Amino acid sequence: MTRLTATRIDGPSALNAWKDGAILIDVRSEQGRQKNGEVQGAIIVAKSDVVDFVTRRLSGRRYDQPVILFCGSVAGTGPLVEQLVAAGQAGVADVEGGFGALTGQDGLLVRSAAASGTNGQP
Repeated sequence: MTRLTATRIDGPSALNAWKDGAILIDVRSEQGRQKNGEVQGAIIVAKSDVVDFVTRRLSGRRYDQPVILFCGSVAGTGPLVEQLVAAGQAGVADVEGGFGALTGQDGLLVRSAAASGTNGQP
């Protein structure tokens, strides 16, 4: 399992951590997902629900299982990572470059939000 030692990681590091079992959380707005698609393998959580989701719903995750947040930019996820760290969560980070860094060349697959049928729900 990849251990996160920073709270901001680059796209390739996030991809490697995800391949190694990290939980990937997409906090982009529904409009952002409709416009650019959904990242295959990511859990969609509203920004307003992230801290509760990670501290309560993911409280049973293995201690070494990282949680990686991404948005359209770190402006959306940086404050959430800070809140999670303040709440005692270890192994949380966001992705420098957000969605684009995860889905660029050799990145994660993107599917149409309409085709996924998730309607923004995990």
